[in-house]
Amino acid sequence: MPIYQLAQLNIASMKAPLESPSMADFVDNLQRINALAEASPGYVWRLQDEAGDATALRPFGDDVLVNRSVWRDVQALSDYVYT
Repeated sequence: MPIYQLAQLNIASMKAPLESPSMADFVDNLQRINALAEASPGYVWRLQDEAGDATALRPFGDDVLVNRSVWRDVQALSDYVYT
C-alpha cells in the first residue's frame, strides 16, 4: 500500500436550489457519476450521507455543496475525470 493517497475537495456555490429545474441534470446524474467513481481503478473513498451522496451536507451554508473523495494517486483521479 502506498504511503500517500490523494484527497480531492470540490466546493461549489449553487446558482439555484437542488429542487429547481436548472439543477435537474446535476441531481439526476449524481447516482450514476458516483457509481462510476466507485468502480474506477484507484478509487478509495468518498464523502456521503445516508442517502448515498453529499448534497445534504452543507458545512459552508445552504447554497454551497461540497464533494470530497480519496484516490490512490493523481493518475487514478485523472483517469476517472478524463476517461
